[in-house]
Amino acid sequence: DGRAAGRVDAALTEALGNGRHALLTADSGPEKRYRQWLAVRRGSVRAVVGTRAAMFAPVQDLGLVVVWDDGDSSHSDDNAPFPHVREVLELRAAQGRCGFLLGGHSCTVEAAQLVESGWALPLLADRERLRRAAPLVRTVGDGELARDGAARSARLPSLAWQTVRDGLRSGPVLVQVPRRGY
Repeated sequence: DGRAAGRVDAALTEALGNGRHALLTADSGPEKRYRQWLAVRRGSVRAVVGTRAAMFAPVQDLGLVVVWDDGDSSHSDDNAPFPHVREVLELRAAQGRCGFLLGGHSCTVEAAQLVESGWALPLLADRERLRRAAPLVRTVGDGELARDGAARSARLPSLAWQTVRDGLRSGPVLVQVPRRGY
């Protein structure tokens, strides 16, 4: 979305300096966005960051295209012919013979299909690095719930209550409880 593009924009500005890349988002406003588009078209700007419409940016001699979180519904246009950022940039990468990087917190079915077909190669962190970075997730099964008297009356397992108490010592806690059967 525009906020994520703004963060990448700030990082690129810090790394490359002002005027070295273009930011193409609806938040920029039509005048600024058009000026940026023209700068890309003329070749005076060689890197583009943006939301969905940036997939059509007229970058000359494309070297790399990057899509973050291709499963995000905002990457798919609701208007015919319904282009998806991943698909358009796949085509541009193949046609321009450039690099294609698809990243995210999880692997979509479409990304897995690209790897399985041999079109793309997986780039994964090793298991130990993932363990260090990922939060600890613990689940409570039906057997534990049956033995937990507090869970029957409070509808929340004792493990969850203890985790909430521990978490509140360091900051806010969000508890999301799905309704059974939905």
